[in-house]
Amino acid sequence: MRTILIAAALFAPGTAWAASGDIGCIEGKLGATAMQRIGDGVVAAADKGGNPASALDADREALIAARAACRTAGNWSPTAIQIAVSYTQARATRLGAEAALRKDGLDATKFAAAYAALPVPDRKSLIEKASSGALAAVTSTSAQPRVRRHVLLYFSALAAIEFYPAEFAAA
Repeated sequence: MRTILIAAALFAPGTAWAASGDIGCIEGKLGATAMQRIGDGVVAAADKGGNPASALDADREALIAARAACRTAGNWSPTAIQIAVSYTQARATRLGAEAALRKDGLDATKFAAAYAALPVPDRKSLIEKASSGALAAVTSTSAQPRVRRHVLLYFSALAAIEFYPAEFAAA
């Protein structure tokens, strides 16, 4: 009987190979200042038409150390590490996009409500390739490309923050 219970636990979906620990571990180790710097860098790179991943360069060593510490503490798989890093970048991007929207004279909380009003498939599409519904919501926010870019960054960050924890738990 005991063997059956152990086997059932090993093959139960989401239990045996699920990532343990906190998906926010990397963010916690980086700290608020680094997170804001990364987020501001993502927005600046996007505004210049550059690669937003370059925003991580200034904090690369701290990110590598935080990722390694969290991986060891949580015994994370390579997939869990990737998801946690992407989640951390999304959290930083949200901070940068909120600051950019404030500079644009806009209230990010109104955009958070607009994001939440989108159907789940449209919200989820913002992680990889935005659906026509998600893009329509972004383009309806402003005629200015800069503002639209900031809203798209904000919506994409909110989507990653919403959906990556479930992926992390299953990794």
